[in-house]
Amino acid sequence: MSKHNIVKATFALLDDNGDLIKDATKGLSADGIYVADHNGEGFSQINVTAIEAAGTPGWGNGQIKRTAYGKSMPTLALTALDLDFRINQMLKGYTQNPNTGAWVRQLPKPHVAMIAESQSLDGDISIYECFNNIEFVEEASNNSTDTNNEAAYSTVLNGTVLTPLKPDIFLAANGVQQPYMIAKSNDPNFNLDKLYAETFGGYTKSTGGATGSTTSTTTVVPSSAAPSK
Repeated sequence: MSKHNIVKATFALLDDNGDLIKDATKGLSADGIYVADHNGEGFSQINVTAIEAAGTPGWGNGQIKRTAYGKSMPTLALTALDLDFRINQMLKGYTQNPNTGAWVRQLPKPHVAMIAESQSLDGDISIYECFNNIEFVEEASNNSTDTNNEAAYSTVLNGTVLTPLKPDIFLAANGVQQPYMIAKSNDPNFNLDKLYAETFGGYTKSTGGATGSTTSTTTVVPSSAAPSK
């Protein structure tokens, strides 16, 4: 189906076992997830490529008898209108120097989970693209002088999508694990809570049904948290 718009992107950090890091210092928030939808914050582009590649035909007896398909190796390109500075650094795996307060690159990269939500053309149906294990880089930082126009730099994050961290998630009907899931809110078996739990390392909503923020004191409630249609 056709889709448009970016409703929001939601992120979390997972540990090496694939469990959600619920810590306001070590993770993205006290409940583990961060909805990039605060004042002035959001994404102008979320592009996913290499979900699949064309197959290689196998010839026999002058005919194509089968087609061989390689593994799914998605990559992400995100452009932010604005993104909380601390969150941006943590998504890349930067750590804060206790002496200067500056953020410094550290390897290995953290395990980042993400759900990107878009919507149907009439805006009544949500589309969720899910990734359990991403490594993000910000390849450049560009600066230009202001003139009579403001010269703004938009954060660009490129992500490599890796194999999900737990063996029993992101499974196709044949039991084969894949790095990418997509869901539609009006499908008969759609369950947003289960989708969040599978993608975000066992995440469960707080009693109030709200998802966490980090540096902001505002609690963000996803529009998609409402019962699915």
